[in-house]
Amino acid sequence: MPGDVSKVFSETLAGDKTAKTLAADTGLKPDILDPLKRITDRPQDADYFEVMRSTVKNPQKALGAK
Repeated sequence: MPGDVSKVFSETLAGDKTAKTLAADTGLKPDILDPLKRITDRPQDADYFEVMRSTVKNPQKALGAK
């Protein structure tokens, strides 16, 4: 059904232990959101817009966007 929850997101900086536990308890799938704070960990050619495009893909997929 549209609108059903399918994923539990966590941030890379916060760790994924809680999201994985919640996902296991609810039958959902865990996934990651990457905050901009990690831009320094990205390749030299990654800029703000590339990081934002990459970060928004996971929620879009989880919500069924094409």
